[in-house]
Amino acid sequence: MLARWILIPLIGAFIGWLTNVVAIRMLFRPRRPLKIFCWTLQGLIPKRQAEIAANIAGVVDKNLLPLNEVLAHLNTPAVAGRLTAIVAEVARRRLVERLPSFIPQGLKEAAGRAVEETLHREMPPALQELIEELGRNPEAFSIGEILAAKFNKLNLNQVEEVVVEVAGRELRYIEWLGGLLGFLIGLVQAALAGWR
Repeated sequence: MLARWILIPLIGAFIGWLTNVVAIRMLFRPRRPLKIFCWTLQGLIPKRQAEIAANIAGVVDKNLLPLNEVLAHLNTPAVAGRLTAIVAEVARRRLVERLPSFIPQGLKEAAGRAVEETLHREMPPALQELIEELGRNPEAFSIGEILAAKFNKLNLNQVEEVVVEVAGRELRYIEWLGGLLGFLIGLVQAALAGWR
């Protein structure tokens, strides 16, 4: 009698834990379609990677980083100033480095400063024009599509690593929760079997 009260819940816990472990593994495996009689078995993510990527693109473009919000962030004096300063500095430095060595250093520096001053003057209106053009034609640029293309290029091992890295603890909790539920169901079964 005591063995039934212990054994049935332990078997239930093991079965609950094992089914959740298998279910989580089947998110990623089998990677290639596996034909078993009339069924084809393939992991959820390998089977629907392109669809998942397209959904990620939609969520990013509509909810997380809509183009109008990105453009509004870029269209601030602080961001425009930082972008202008970075581009002007890099252009000046590269020009000075790449001018032939027979040109005197003072002349190189003067040319670099002239390029930097021109960029400081011309970058803000050019950036404003770019932002306006993207705003008029939002389909021309999609952050979500860039992310979807990157997601589709990941091999399935990388996708699994990313998911496990992000949600590994929660996946283990799901496994253990299956064991706990199995144990509780086993207790109920043992109680019902002893009640008869």
